[in-house]
Amino acid sequence: MTKKIIERYGALVILAALLFNPPIMSIFNSTDLILGVPMLFLYLFVAWALIIGLNAYLAKKLSAEQFSGSEREADSDADG
Repeated sequence: MTKKIIERYGALVILAALLFNPPIMSIFNSTDLILGVPMLFLYLFVAWALIIGLNAYLAKKLSAEQFSGSEREADSDADG
């Protein structure tokens, strides 16, 4: 399962690179305002929050997996 999480981290890096790529960001570079905020600023903060949220989610899953793995090792050491 750890390999799957590491692969997801790789996908997260690629997603971040795509979201903050200038050609993609130029789509949102306009004078339009959403709730008084320029679209580009709103896009940057939403994309940034999305990347941080996904990173926190993956870190929590990885931490839980490592904790359960260390628990299993402790149980097998106690049995032997």
